[in-house]
Amino acid sequence: MAPPARPGPPAGKVPTLSECACFNARNAARAITDLYDEVLAPSGLRTNQFAILVAIHQRRGASMQAIAAALGLDPSTMTRVLRPLEEAGLVATAPAESRRAKQLTLTQRGRAKLRATRSLWRQAQDRLRGTLGADIFERLVGDLTTVREALRP
Repeated sequence: MAPPARPGPPAGKVPTLSECACFNARNAARAITDLYDEVLAPSGLRTNQFAILVAIHQRRGASMQAIAAALGLDPSTMTRVLRPLEEAGLVATAPAESRRAKQLTLTQRGRAKLRATRSLWRQAQDRLRGTLGADIFERLVGDLTTVREALRP
């Protein structure tokens, strides 16, 4: 059962940042990303790069646009994050059926990097779960999924 809604600030009162859902979400996201980046550092991947490899693996043969949409990335961000993965030989691109789109696949090196990095990702998950406690961790993941799905266009 959801906790009762807290009323917003009275009319005319300037809200505090601690009351702002956006401010708190962005700061929490930065803190979580920093933790995952720290744990993933030995792999040479950042959290957003790992997510792209996972998405390409899960959606074999999907277009760059489809992967970007699944990750909530705009095309320019996707291109910027994807470039080093291509240069490292982890991701290959080929023209998709429409010829205007790029189809993304993991190379053999990319699949090996994903397998090798998975254990680091699990360590990051376990570290966050240990820091927050299992109940809060599970609730956080569920609540963030609910928010993402509710606000997705």
